[in-house]
Amino acid sequence: MAVRPGPVHAVLLLALAGAVGLVLTRGRRTREDPAAVLAALRQAQGPRLPAAGRAGASLLGEPARYDRDRLYELIDGAADAYLARGFERCVAATFGVGRVEVAAEAHRFGSEAGARAQLDAERPRRAGPVAGLAAVSDGSVLLAVSGRDLLKLTALSAGPGAGEALAVLAAAWEEGRRP
Repeated sequence: MAVRPGPVHAVLLLALAGAVGLVLTRGRRTREDPAAVLAALRQAQGPRLPAAGRAGASLLGEPARYDRDRLYELIDGAADAYLARGFERCVAATFGVGRVEVAAEAHRFGSEAGARAQLDAERPRRAGPVAGLAAVSDGSVLLAVSGRDLLKLTALSAGPGAGEALAVLAAAWEEGRRP
C-alpha cells in the first residue's frame, strides 16, 4: 500500500527548501575582502625571505627555520635580546648576488614595536636610509622592518657592489610583501 504525502511531508519539504535558500543567499555574499584575506594568510604564514628570482640572485642552499627554542643555533650571543623583544620565529639563508654573498635573516616578532626595537639595537653607527626603501644600511649590513618582520641582510664578501646587492634583495623583499 502506498503512503500518500501528508502535512508532515509538506513541512519537511518546506524546511529543506528554506535551508537551501539560506545557503544560496549567504553563499553569494562576499564576507571579507579577498586581498585582505590573502594578506592575513601571508602574515600568518611566517617571515619570508626575498624571492631570489625577483632580485636576480641565487639561493645558496636550503633556508633554515628557527623558533624560540632554536634561535641560539643562529645567534648564540644575541638571542636573549631577540627573545626579550618578542621574537617568534625566523628563516635564514645565503644568497649569491653577482659576486657578492649575502646572509639573509627574516625575523618575526610578536609586535611591530619589538621588530623596530631590534632594528634600533642592531643599527650600525654609520647607517643611513636606503634610497627608495624603508631600510637603513651602512653598505655591509641592511636592516628593514615591515609590520612585525625584521629583515637583516649582511654582506659576507666585502668589495664593490655589496651595498647594491643588499638594496636589490631588500627591494625584492618589500615587493614580495605587497598584497
